[in-house]
Amino acid sequence: MTEWEWLSENPAQTEAFGRLLGELALPDDVISLDGDLGAGKTALTRGIAAGLGLTGYVTSPTFTILIEHIAGHDGRGRMSLYHFDAYRLEDADSFYDNGFDEYFSMGGLTVIEWGDLIAPALPEHTLFIRLLQTDPSRPEQRRFCLSWPACPERLLVLKERFL
Repeated sequence: MTEWEWLSENPAQTEAFGRLLGELALPDDVISLDGDLGAGKTALTRGIAAGLGLTGYVTSPTFTILIEHIAGHDGRGRMSLYHFDAYRLEDADSFYDNGFDEYFSMGGLTVIEWGDLIAPALPEHTLFIRLLQTDPSRPEQRRFCLSWPACPERLLVLKERFL
C-alpha cells in the first residue's frame, strides 16, 4: 500500500492525526504538506509537534520560511522539528541555494508546507500529504490524501494505528 485517503471532520481530529505522525516519526523523516490556504497544514503540524513532545507554539513560517522547534536536554521533545513554508521560494534550486536540504540529515523531522513547489529537492523517502476542502457545507472537513511510495510498510502501520 503506497496511498491512503481519509476524512478529518474538524481541526481537533486533524491535530490528533498529527500527534500520531509525530509519535511514529523517525530521525530524518520528511513530510510534504500541500493544499489550499486554510486547508489545515499548520494545524496538522501543531499536532506533529505535540506528538514529538515539543511544547512551543507552532505557527506557519510564511514569511520566515523556516521555524526550528529544537528538542532540549530538559526532556522537552524527543526530536527537533524543522518547519518550512516553501510558498515564497521560487523553486527547488532556491531551496538548495539556501542550504535548506541540509535539514534532511540533521536527525530531526522536517515538515514542509507547500512541498510540491520544491518537489525535486525532496528525498525519496518523503511522506506526501495533500489536504483538500471537499464539501462547502462542511467547512471544517478535510480529505487527506497520503502517498508514501518509498515506505509502503510505514504507511500501512500509520493507517492501522490511526483507525
